[in-house]
Amino acid sequence: MIANRKIGFFCNGNLLDMPLEEMCRAIKRIGYDTIELPMWAFHPDEGVEELRRKLNCIQENGLELSEVVVQQDYINRDPDDNQHSIEMTKRCIETYAEIGVKTLNLFTGPRPWIPNPVIVGRDITEKQAWETLFAAFDVLVPVAEKFGINLAVESVWSNLCHDFYTTQYLLNHYRSEALGVNLDPSHDRIFGNSDTEFLVTGYGDAIKHIHLKDAVGAMGKNLRGEVQFIFPVLGEGLVDWAGFKKGLDAIGYEGVMSVEYEADGYLSHYLDGDMLRAAEETYKIIEKMFA
Repeated sequence: MIANRKIGFFCNGNLLDMPLEEMCRAIKRIGYDTIELPMWAFHPDEGVEELRRKLNCIQENGLELSEVVVQQDYINRDPDDNQHSIEMTKRCIETYAEIGVKTLNLFTGPRPWIPNPVIVGRDITEKQAWETLFAAFDVLVPVAEKFGINLAVESVWSNLCHDFYTTQYLLNHYRSEALGVNLDPSHDRIFGNSDTEFLVTGYGDAIKHIHLKDAVGAMGKNLRGEVQFIFPVLGEGLVDWAGFKKGLDAIGYEGVMSVEYEADGYLSHYLDGDMLRAAEETYKIIEKMFA
C-alpha cells in the first residue's frame, strides 16, 4: 500500500504469457496489492471451477483481483452485436458474482479503433445513441443490483461516455448504487477537463475503481488521420496528480488505484515490450507521486 491505498496493476501484454502463479509472485514482489485481468484471461466460458482456481491462486500469492475488464460495445451497427454484448456482460455479472469478484470495468462504445466504426452524429444521431445505450443498461443495471456487482464505467475517447459530463449523464439516468465509474483522468485530460480535484469530488462515492494513467495532447486527428494524443509514462503527461490526490483525500477514497500502462512507444522501444519492467518502474513513480 502507498499512502494507505491499495495499488494495483492491469496485467496484459507479455505478463499474460507467464503462468498465473509466476506472474502473481512477480507483481507481488514489486509491492502491488491487486491485479486486474482482461475478460479474455478470466472468461466465463472457462467455467466457475476454473475461475475459482485462478482466483484462489491470485489470493494465495498475496494479491486481490480488483476488477475484470469486460468492456463490451453496446452501440454497434448490427443490433445482434448489441444483444451479444448485453448477454456476455450478463454472463460475466452472474459468473463473477458466484466466485466473489465484485467489480466489472465497462465502457459504452462505439469503439473508434475498429474498421468502419459507428460515428455518432454521422451514422446515428445523439438521441439514437443514448437510446441504444439505455436499452443495454436497462438490462444490465438490475442484474448488477440483484447480484451485488459494481459496474464501473470508464469514459474512453470517442465512446458515447467519453468524459465526466457524458458519463455523469449516464449515472444520473439510473442513480443506482450498482452503477459507478472506473475513473481514468487521462481520458478527461485529452478533452480539456484538467481540474482533477473537481473530477474526483464530482464523482465522489460513484468511484468504484481508479486507473492511474497520464495523457498529453488533445482529442482530434491530423491530416493523416492520426490521433493527436498519447498516454505517456506516469508523471510525464499533463494530468494534475496533486489535484487528483487532494480530491481523493477530500472524499476519503479507500478503494484501489490500478496502473493501466499504455506508454506503448516507451514500452516497445526502451523496455523491449517487457510489461514487468514497466510495472517495476511505475511502482517507484507512484511511491514518489502519492507518498
